[in-house]
Amino acid sequence: MNRWLILPVLVPFLTAVLLALLNGHPRLERAVNLVSCAGLTVFVYWLLGHVDAHGIQAMVIGGWFAPWGVAFVADRLAAIMLCLSMSVGTVVLVYTFFTVEPRQERYFFHPLLQVLLLGVNWSFITGDLFNLFVAYEVMLLGSYGVMMVGASKPQVRQTMAYIAINSIGSTLFVMGCGLVYATLGTLNMADIAQRSAQLTGERAALVTAVSMLLMVVFALKAAAFPVFFWLPDSYPIVPAGMNGYFAGMLTKVGVYSLMRLFVLCFRQPGAELVLEVLLVLSGLSMLFGVLGALCQWEVRKILSWHIISQVGYMLMGIGLAASGADVAQAGVVASIFCVVHNMVVKSSLFLIGGIAGRISGSQKLSEMGGIAGLAPGVSILFLVAAFSLAGMPPFSGFIAKFVLIRAGLAGGHGVVVFVSVVTSLCTLYSMSKIWNYAFWHAPSVSAPLGRYRAMMLPTAVLVLSSVLMGVVAEPFLRLANDAARDLLDPRAYQEAVLLPIPEPTTAQTSRLGGVP
Repeated sequence: MNRWLILPVLVPFLTAVLLALLNGHPRLERAVNLVSCAGLTVFVYWLLGHVDAHGIQAMVIGGWFAPWGVAFVADRLAAIMLCLSMSVGTVVLVYTFFTVEPRQERYFFHPLLQVLLLGVNWSFITGDLFNLFVAYEVMLLGSYGVMMVGASKPQVRQTMAYIAINSIGSTLFVMGCGLVYATLGTLNMADIAQRSAQLTGERAALVTAVSMLLMVVFALKAAAFPVFFWLPDSYPIVPAGMNGYFAGMLTKVGVYSLMRLFVLCFRQPGAELVLEVLLVLSGLSMLFGVLGALCQWEVRKILSWHIISQVGYMLMGIGLAASGADVAQAGVVASIFCVVHNMVVKSSLFLIGGIAGRISGSQKLSEMGGIAGLAPGVSILFLVAAFSLAGMPPFSGFIAKFVLIRAGLAGGHGVVVFVSVVTSLCTLYSMSKIWNYAFWHAPSVSAPLGRYRAMMLPTAVLVLSSVLMGVVAEPFLRLANDAARDLLDPRAYQEAVLLPIPEPTTAQTSRLGGVP
C-alpha cells in the first residue's frame, strides 16, 4: 500500500499538466478538475482510515533507504490534513464555478489551483525538511498565480508585496535547512528526532538556536505575531471563492509545520524554550488579531484579521507541549482540533462573505444591509459559522476552545487563558458588527444584485460540517488524541520511516568493489 502515498502529490501534478493542455476549453477544464479533486478526496479519506487502523505508513522514493531517500510519511496528523486540504479544495472549486470569470479561466486558473493543491498536499505528507521547503515553494508558486488571476491593480500591488515577504521567508528557510544539516547531519524528520534527542551541552543549544530560525519561518507562514503584517491586505484581493481556500488552508500549513517540527522532531535539551516562546506569541497573536478585526469596516478585512487571532489558539496548544505529559497531550489535542475546526469555519465565512458581497454589491459594511430579509438562508449560515468561530456552544469552536482552556489552566498558564477568553468575547462582538450592519440594518438594495443560490450549497456543506464536529465531537477528539500521541512519542514514526538497512547481497558487494 505504501507506494500509493505519492498519489496526493502525483495526481495534482498530472492534473495540472492536463489542464494546461486543455486551456481554452472551460467546461472540459471544470469537469477534469472536479473529477480529479473528488477522486483524490475519496482516496485521502480511505488513507486516513487505513492509517488509523494499521499505523503510520511510509515510503522512500527510488528504492533508497531513509534517511537518505525522499520520504513520504502518512501518520494520523498528515492524513487528517490531507483530508481537509482536499475536502475544502473540492468545495471551493465547486463554489468558484459560480464566481470565476471566463477571462480568469483563460489565465490558467484551473492548472494553478492544482499546483496549489500539489504544494499543500506535499507539505503535509513529506518526511524530509528540505522537501518541505520544496513543497512550500510549489505552494507559493500556485498561490502567486491564483492571486494574479484577473490582474487588477490592487491584485498586482498586493501580490508583489506577498511575493516579497515570502521570498524572505524562503531564504531563511533554506538557510535553516543548511544549518540543521550542518549540526545534525540529516534532514529526515524521523532522523532529526532521533539524533536531536541524543545531544547534550553546547551542541543541543546550537540546535535550539537553529530551530529558532525555523520557528520564525513557519510563524511568518502562519501569520503569527509579530510577522502577520502581510496577511490582512493580501487575502481580501484573492478571487472570490479561492480566498476561502487561502484563509482556511495556507496559514495552517505554517501551523502544521510548527507542530511537526517542534513537537515531533526537535527533542534536544532546551527545546522547550521554543515552545515557551510560541506560548507567548500565541497570546499576542490572539490579542493583536482580534484588535485589528475590531477596527475594520469591511467584511473580508475583518475575517482576515481573525485568521491571525485564531492562529493564536493553535499556537497556544503547541506551546503547552512544554508542560507536563498530561497537559502536553491535552494541548496538542486541542491544537489539532482547533486547526480542523478553523479550516472549515474560516473557509465557510469567506464563502459567505462572497455571497453577501454578491447580494449587496459591496464588501463595505456602510454599503451593506438587509441581507437577513433578502436571503434568510445566507443569514442562518453566517450566524452558525460566526457563533462557531467565537466559540459558542454547541458548535465546534466551543469544543476546541474548551479543551484548550482546560489544558491551559491545568498547566498553570492563567494569563494566556485569560487572553483567549477575552479574544473569544471580542470575536463575538466583531461578528455581531457584521451581522448588525450587513444583515440586520435597512436594506441597501431592493433585491439581490447577483445570483447567489447555487453558491449556497458548497458553503452549507462546510457550515454543516462544523455543526457535526460540535454535536458529534467524540470521534473527532479521539482521532485528534491519537494523532497527538503519535507526535509526542516519536518511536512509531521512527520505526515506520527508519527501517533497518538490509545487508548487501553478494552481487551488490561485488559491484561495490568488495566494500560492504
